[in-house]
Amino acid sequence: MKKYQRFIFEDQVDMSKPKKMVYDTIFTKNYGGENRDILFGDLPTDLQPTDILVYHSDSGHYSENNSWDPFTEVIIRRPRLETDEEYEERIERSRLFLENLKERRRENYLKLKQEFEPLDEKNEK
Repeated sequence: MKKYQRFIFEDQVDMSKPKKMVYDTIFTKNYGGENRDILFGDLPTDLQPTDILVYHSDSGHYSENNSWDPFTEVIIRRPRLETDEEYEERIERSRLFLENLKERRRENYLKLKQEFEPLDEKNEK
């Protein structure tokens, strides 16, 4: 399952925040061709009422450099709360990201200060 990079804000580091929903991909099937029929027999038998079915059909594209054939894809995702380990890892990643961001802002400030301080001294004379 792909994990997408998200922007992290300071409120995401707050440990009192509730756990987030995580979506696990439990089933994927690719069919050749556009708008194919999906048979119930192809789907897993252990589906739950909260499972999310994603149906994607593409007519394909043909060009000199970038071509793909038509396809139909079925994905089933199951939502769940993140585990304690995932939660702690996310909070730690957010904290480290914010510390790194703060350090970069400080470095940029010092570079700008060094660049513009001589101008201030010349203007004062």
